[in-house]
Amino acid sequence: MKRYRYKVEFLPIEGEEGARQIDKAEIEATLNRYAKEGWRVWKIDMCGNLGLVCVFEREESE
Repeated sequence: MKRYRYKVEFLPIEGEEGARQIDKAEIEATLNRYAKEGWRVWKIDMCGNLGLVCVFEREESE
């Protein structure tokens, strides 16, 4: 039976009320950092107007 480990990362949306935007460079850096450590993206979701919630998974070695 495979076992998985999960991590959650919150990436806030930057800017003021009317001009909120996602920092693509920060997201790319975060995704690359996790990929180097053997994690893969399991799910990405919006958290209202606050930011992105990224869930990463990695298969545990026995």
